[in-house]
Amino acid sequence: MTNQEKFIENVNQILQGVDFEKLDQSCNGGNPEYAKEVLGQMHEAFISAYGCNYLERGGYEFVELPAVIRGRNGGHVTLGIVTVDLHSSGEHWGTFFLTPEGVLDQGSESLTETDRNYLRENFAPYDYWYTPVVGGDIHVDFENVPESVQSLLQPSRQGQDEQQENGTGMNL
Repeated sequence: MTNQEKFIENVNQILQGVDFEKLDQSCNGGNPEYAKEVLGQMHEAFISAYGCNYLERGGYEFVELPAVIRGRNGGHVTLGIVTVDLHSSGEHWGTFFLTPEGVLDQGSESLTETDRNYLRENFAPYDYWYTPVVGGDIHVDFENVPESVQSLLQPSRQGQDEQQENGTGMNL
């Protein structure tokens, strides 16, 4: 089993216990603790699968990463999984959104019109910030993270930027 397959298996186990309505409320003005807990579990699933929380560009081709996602227009926030290409400079290839209706794959042809409208109304366009550190990704601005997103990311990313700067992360 590849690291990616293990991560997906780990996340699918976590998602079975997620209350998606509660998660949406937690991400958007409710008590953020539930969203932090779920994101922390997703981050730990990544570490369990990859053995680290730092990936160097070029070490893998495509990788799925736990993330916080925020719609640019309305500021709606959710958790999800983003797919990035580490052979490039971290180019984004797709997103799985955790919504009140469950997990929605942005690129799926099986999305209903209601699902498409939900994603369009809440997340078109959107920004994302993932929990692992990815060296060389020029597409994610960790210098200007909105406060609502930063509070969700903080427990998972605490100490990681120092690891990257000190070279103590793992180059895969």
